[in-house]
Formats: sequence, C-alpha cells, structure tokens
Amino acid sequence: MTNLAKIEFLRMGRNKKYLIMSIGMPVFFFLVFTAMIKLPNPEAQDTFMKEYLMSMTTFSLTSFSIFTFPFEIIEDKKNGWRNLLYRLPVTDIDVFIVKVIKMIIFFIISIILVFLVGFLVRGIHLTFIQWLMSGLLLLIGAIVFLSLGTILTNFKDEKTASVFSDILFLALAMLGGLWFPTSQFPEWLQMLSKLTPTYHFRELAVGYISNNEIPSKSILIMIIYAIIFISISLIISKNRKQDIA
Repeated sequence: MTNLAKIEFLRMGRNKKYLIMSIGMPVFFFLVFTAMIKLPNPEAQDTFMKEYLMSMTTFSLTSFSIFTFPFEIIEDKKNGWRNLLYRLPVTDIDVFIVKVIKMIIFFIISIILVFLVGFLVRGIHLTFIQWLMSGLLLLIGAIVFLSLGTILTNFKDEKTASVFSDILFLALAMLGGLWFPTSQFPEWLQMLSKLTPTYHFRELAVGYISNNEIPSKSILIMIIYAIIFISISLIISKNRKQDIA
C-alpha cells in the first residue's frame, strides 16, 4: 500500500482544478459577502463574520466530498487506471484508504487556507483553542461527509454524475444554510434545513464557537447520515454486481 500511496500523491497535480474551485470559490464568496453585508451592531457583525467563515469552510469541504473524491474514482475506472493498479499487490480496500488519506490532506489544506483568509484579510479573531477545535471538528465532519461521495462513485457516466452532483451540491448548500443564515428562512424552511447533513456539518464549527462546547447532537446526526449513505452505496454496488453476473 506504501507504493500505491506514493503513486497517488505523485498524481495530486491533476487535482489543481478541483483545488482552485473547491477553495477559490468559497474564499471569493466569503470576501464578497463580508464586504457587502454591514450590520449596525459591531458585535452582530463580528458574529456574522465568524459564522460565515465557518460556512464557507464547510462549503469548500463539501465540494471536495461531492466532486473531487467521487470523480477521481469514476475517472480511474473509466481510463483503466483502476485495472492497472491491480497489477500491484493491493486490494480495493487499500485503494479506498489511500484515496481517503489524500482527501484528508486536501481537507487540511482547505481549512488552513480559508481560515488564513478570514484572519489576515478580514481580521477575524478566535482563541487558539477555538481555531484548533473548529478546524478539527470540520475535518471530522468532512471525513464523515465522504460517505455521500461513495454513492456518487457508482455512476458509470461522468456527465450524468456531474449533473446529479451539481444539483445535489447546490441544494445542500442552500438548504443547509451555507450561503445564507437559516434564521432568514421561513419557519417551514428552517425546519427542513435542520434535517440536512450540511446544516449539521456547518453546525460542528458554528455551534462550537457560539457555545464553546462540542455540538454532540450534530455529530450523532452526521454519523447516522454516514451509515445511511454507506448502506445505500453498498446496496447499489451489490445490485450492479448481480446485474453483471
């Protein structure tokens, strides 16, 4: 598996477009919206800036989970790279673990860069523990959120997967309150928003910096979602193998 890891890390250069889009777009939105929205109360403005920074970091990590992770696997299957790997003494589990490790590296890069923009450009101040804990909680949430990406890896056609991923990504981002605060939603939409995995993904960091305690409810809900997503992915994969057989 060590050789496989070396190969995958050497191929990281092909992910430049995903890195730029998954980090650049959230940073752009953060800078634009925090420049446009000015609240009369300095304390409210400070809270908004902190929460929006966490929202855009979540937005970035969600993009990696829904686009980068599954599309890498789909491309590897399509271009024959996956079959080529089987010449090495590796299993499907080895390939999956290495992919996840690579995604964790992307997650860490994303969290650090977006946080740096918030700190250096917008002057957002948190304690060292708040920076560290919110980053760790978002990292844990991102790893759990990869479970949604496993469903998307079952698509055979990249175009179909792309359309589905775009719709899913935008819907989860909007409903989960990543672009706009859920407090601005109608009451019925707020209730719907709190059922989405992205809401609880965001809440891992926002809930922590707001209350100085780990939002255990959101962690539990995300784990439940992960179990559901992985189960769906396994069922689809099993049915596909039966159809081929």
